[in-house]
Amino acid sequence: MRIVAGVHSRDVKTALFLALDAEGADIVATATTTSELISYCRSFRPDVAIVEGSLPGRQLDETLDEVAAFVGRTLVIDPEGRATAHLGDHHAELFLDVAQVVDALPRVTE
Repeated sequence: MRIVAGVHSRDVKTALFLALDAEGADIVATATTTSELISYCRSFRPDVAIVEGSLPGRQLDETLDEVAAFVGRTLVIDPEGRATAHLGDHHAELFLDVAQVVDALPRVTE
């Protein structure tokens, strides 16, 4: 499973990378802004994009629209749940913590 991660918070990034490493997931790129995320998804066409809801840059809904064209599944991490309003019809799943995202990954690959 190839993953592009779009994270900027140190605690989320650390937890995500440790968890994904333990699962043997292949992180092909890490973005710290929405523009980088879109560019990496366009270039690498990953199976999964994991996006922190507060990633700096463009609005989350605009970003998810663009990412959807290049990614099999998009998982959004938002500990405060503020991203819910931006998910709309973007076919992204919202999770409150990294553990939930990692638990969802086997379902993504089935």
